Amino acid sequence: MFPAIGFGVGILIGLTGMGGGALMTPFLILVLGTPPIVAVGTDLVYGAVTKIVGAFIHWRHGTVDLRLVGRLALGSVPGGLLAVVAIRFMPQSGLDADETVRRALGAVLCLVAVILLTRAVGVRLPQPPDRWRLWLQGRGTVLVGAVVGALVGFTSVGSGSLLVPYLVGVFVLTPAQVVGTDVFHAAILVTATAAAHAQSGVVNWSIVAGLLVGSIPGVALGSWLAPRMPAPALRVGIAVLLLLTGVNLL
Repeated sequence: MFPAIGFGVGILIGLTGMGGGALMTPFLILVLGTPPIVAVGTDLVYGAVTKIVGAFIHWRHGTVDLRLVGRLALGSVPGGLLAVVAIRFMPQSGLDADETVRRALGAVLCLVAVILLTRAVGVRLPQPPDRWRLWLQGRGTVLVGAVVGALVGFTSVGSGSLLVPYLVGVFVLTPAQVVGTDVFHAAILVTATAAAHAQSGVVNWSIVAGLLVGSIPGVALGSWLAPRMPAPALRVGIAVLLLLTGVNLL
């Protein structure tokens, strides 16, 4: 069953360019009944493999701003690792870690859905003043990276869904550089947080293997279908689905 699931999600990733976390983690929780913490850790390990492959391809094509990647990772990797540590110590604080992660995932999915819908209808966010733009391009990038890293470590969602609008709005990059820089940074962040979750023992390796078997041909097929399909309409449909899923997880 897992190769079939990976194949279906892979097609959607290839068609829309969305990361697998927003699609795979809720499916593991709501449909397969996987505990939220295990679903997050499993999805991160699965995503790390695919991100590393994509990062290498973009690096070979010269579409990665390595300096920008470094600033993002300076905040995102510590933020992601701290989120994993926080999950590990929640039971000692009397908190239900699975319930907390579930609700956090729901909130992030709602946020991602709103961003996707806003972009789909063509709404443009106001540009920040020049002095704020300069700050965001420098130290602000580290802070944004830390927030995104914490969300990824806690929910596995956000490395691309939240960073791409930020890169587009703050930096002067070509579309290829936006994607390449985002994927390369995501490979670093997702690998670091995946390793931390794996060290905590909350990764289902059999699910990871099954998903990878199906997702690789799925992404290839989705990428081939993308120019032949109404991708904007598909993104709106997925955004609505993510919103409903997020509300269900809250």
